[in-house]
Amino acid sequence: MPLMDWQVRAVNGIFAQKDGRFVHREALVSCARQQGKSVLLKAIAGFMVTEWAVRTGRPQSVMLVANKLDRSSAIFRELAPILEVFGAKPFWSYGREQIIMPDGSTLRVAAATSTQHGASNDLVLLDEIWSISPAVIFDALRPTMIARPSPLMAMFSTAGDESSTAMLKLREQAINAIDAGRPSKLYFAEWSPPPGVRWEDRSWWPWANPALGSTVTWDALEAAAETPDKNAFLRAHLNLWISSTNSWLSPGVWDNCRTATPMPAGGVLAVDSSLDESRYVGVRAFRRDDRKIQVVTEFVVESEDALWVEVERVMAERGTVLAVSPSLEIHAPRAWAPRTKTVGYGELLKWTALARAMINEGKVEHNGELALAEHVGRAVLVKQSGNVVLSSQKSPGPIELARCLVWATALASAAPSKARVAIGVSR
Repeated sequence: MPLMDWQVRAVNGIFAQKDGRFVHREALVSCARQQGKSVLLKAIAGFMVTEWAVRTGRPQSVMLVANKLDRSSAIFRELAPILEVFGAKPFWSYGREQIIMPDGSTLRVAAATSTQHGASNDLVLLDEIWSISPAVIFDALRPTMIARPSPLMAMFSTAGDESSTAMLKLREQAINAIDAGRPSKLYFAEWSPPPGVRWEDRSWWPWANPALGSTVTWDALEAAAETPDKNAFLRAHLNLWISSTNSWLSPGVWDNCRTATPMPAGGVLAVDSSLDESRYVGVRAFRRDDRKIQVVTEFVVESEDALWVEVERVMAERGTVLAVSPSLEIHAPRAWAPRTKTVGYGELLKWTALARAMINEGKVEHNGELALAEHVGRAVLVKQSGNVVLSSQKSPGPIELARCLVWATALASAAPSKARVAIGVSR
């Protein structure tokens, strides 16, 4: 099967090896629709039960899963006649399709249900994971690979929505690793416009359509853009999580706030947890001499213990103020009490409009971190009690970094207190 350049790049990343084993245990590849993801799935599945089985000297067990059974069955029907050339014996019972190779390698089709227990797989291929639940991926399929010497779960999808919990978790994990420069067992490749740009600008469209000129034409994209359902176009053809149309900031505003100035020490550190308490984050803001606020993501960790280790590191800088949400305040060391402020929904309600105005006026700068840009770009405003506030419920994904940004920015923007000098006069 001839592969396009983007498919070759994805395959090289997915199958990166060291000492004969895969470097990554999982992979997530995302691009717009009709770019050739199904062709890539067929090529990978066929490779594993033929060439890879020969290289490793043992049969390979491959499972093909899609968000809808008819999708995985369609891929099976296209692949089975090709594998028959290699001596494969296909079984065609719908929903139980299976191919058995002469060496015992198998390729099976399965429904995306949480009942997929008992199997042992070398490779699990998942198509359109945006609508596959976490229970299927993390509780049912991932454990089927634990006993294999070099397992791989390769996932493919177009952007989802706020209900795409599993894909959001994996994507956040990958982006945080990229920002931290930390190697990960998850390979992540996404073709999409950067956060915060104007989707109407045609120069960004090829970013999500690496097969433009091959499987997709420019005329077809223009025709799709004329649909009255703009959200459908953004998701399907620009691979965008539907945040830019409802974001609290206009497209391009956050990107224009980027600076190369090194982040100074000190300032205000705001910390919070994700709604499901699977992540703990910290954003620090500093008021420079030019009165601009510079912000940086200090950390993203997965436990409260790790949170306090990171907070202690930052608070070692004398004068740094800690802004902490009520649920975490009770665990803050008492030694930091004089430098600790409690922030919550009330402060978010008071300060969201202020932080938004400062960003729009160019008074807030950042160093271009991807995770922070993602959270800022997807955060959605709602009106309440005459004010506007960031809404985690309305936003298509986690926004805890954006919440911390509002708290830290507002507190850092306050004019520094001037110590009063006491003068004693003796007579």
